[in-house]
Amino acid sequence: AAAVAIIILFVVKSVVTKMDEAVEKVAIDFDRVMKLKYPKKWERFMVEEGNGSVMDEGDRIQMIVEQMEQYRKEEPEFMERVMRDIDRLS
Repeated sequence: AAAVAIIILFVVKSVVTKMDEAVEKVAIDFDRVMKLKYPKKWERFMVEEGNGSVMDEGDRIQMIVEQMEQYRKEEPEFMERVMRDIDRLS
């Protein structure tokens, strides 16, 4: 039973890791599209990136994901347009 539990834990960890990697990739692509096509809307993130302080990559990804969620709720049409732009760049 313990061996089965260990195997299940490894599988769950693998799935979570893959999900984290997928979220990170989407966030990085979103950041790239925003910088290229919508710099005015993305100005705050570009200033934070360029102010000389070093932000942890994980913290930056988290901020991007939170902003994506805010756009999804408050500006769904804009978010759809950005996601189409990401598809075109991929």
